[in-house]
Amino acid sequence: MKTIIINKNRNYFRAITVILLILFVLYFLVFKFLRYPTEHTYFLLPTKNTVVIFSVVGILTCILVLFIFIKNIFNRNAHLKIDNHGIYNGFSFFKKKFIKWEEINSIEAIRYNNNNYIAIFLKDTSNTEKGLNYLFFKLNEISMGTPYVIFAGDLDCSFSELKRLIFEVIAKEKNIKTSVSRSPTK
Repeated sequence: MKTIIINKNRNYFRAITVILLILFVLYFLVFKFLRYPTEHTYFLLPTKNTVVIFSVVGILTCILVLFIFIKNIFNRNAHLKIDNHGIYNGFSFFKKKFIKWEEINSIEAIRYNNNNYIAIFLKDTSNTEKGLNYLFFKLNEISMGTPYVIFAGDLDCSFSELKRLIFEVIAKEKNIKTSVSRSPTK
């Protein structure tokens, strides 16, 4: 079997747009809410202290998301590799980036929040992550059914091409269940 390597998408327009949007929100929270907290009290934020707490949490969240986006943009080693041993997903935030074919129960093409993903369902999914990665692992597992997903937006190919490549490899080499399209159950 030949090795398939799909590199990172070099189109940074979407990531830069999200970063600019986050910076705008951060600016708004810092200078509007923190400078004049009494002007922004209403039934959801009834006191000055809740406005300040909301602002600080918003700022920390924006900084975290900025860090994740910038880390993703400058990660030059990120790639997807499919070979006879398994699938290596260099875009994953989790420790387990390489999944062997023997560990996979099924692979499905799913649609979630108007995005297409390749979902990899393992026979045994254990969460050994720590910190925020533990939270992201659980959120993916609850919302999509599995934490191990491949998003074609990160890759230098279309979703249909990625789906075709993965399903062809599975059809030729492995005895793994596949499903073409579904929406994850909630």
